[in-house]
Amino acid sequence: MQLGMIGTNCYIFHAEDSTRCGIIDPGDDGLRVAYKVKELGLEPDAIVLTHAHFDHILGIPGLRSAWPDLPIYCHSLEVTPEQETYMFGETFPTVSSMGNIRTFEEGDTITVGGVTLTVLHTPGHTKGSCVLMAEDVLFTGDTLFRGSMGRTDLPGGDDQQMFASLARLGSLPGDYQVLPGHESSSTLEQERHRNPYLKQAMQG
Repeated sequence: MQLGMIGTNCYIFHAEDSTRCGIIDPGDDGLRVAYKVKELGLEPDAIVLTHAHFDHILGIPGLRSAWPDLPIYCHSLEVTPEQETYMFGETFPTVSSMGNIRTFEEGDTITVGGVTLTVLHTPGHTKGSCVLMAEDVLFTGDTLFRGSMGRTDLPGGDDQQMFASLARLGSLPGDYQVLPGHESSSTLEQERHRNPYLKQAMQG
């Protein structure tokens, strides 16, 4: 589902034999996401974040109106003392202000909706940006896009870290479906051959 002013991709995922699900990056319009989850006959276990920019979290309150105890998983570096953040001329709530947060680190695995996600810490877009790996799927957030990469000019962004993260993704064995935080999907093999940023990162 594409949500919010920047068209953030929100993903609802679950194992084929499970009526439980997970929700990745609910960027806005949480009531719409909640309606879709119910329409699919599912019940959510948790919200999982690739990172905590406002355009990936603003749907959480709407989801919490349907499921008040729904936990949020994100990298520990995305949790800050601030309750608000200022970006693009507007003030937004931080994920820290939303509570019931469970943090993860590099290499951790979490099972949500019957699916096991492995956490790859991929800083560059933010300090705590992560790619979530599930079998042959990569939820790449704002690290790797189809033909592009996430921006590094926002607070917490870092060019050197981003290229190191891209090089890590490019060196993963085999192929994966790439489901990014914005725009259309791709595959890792396609990106190895067509994405100039990934190619540059892999060349060192």
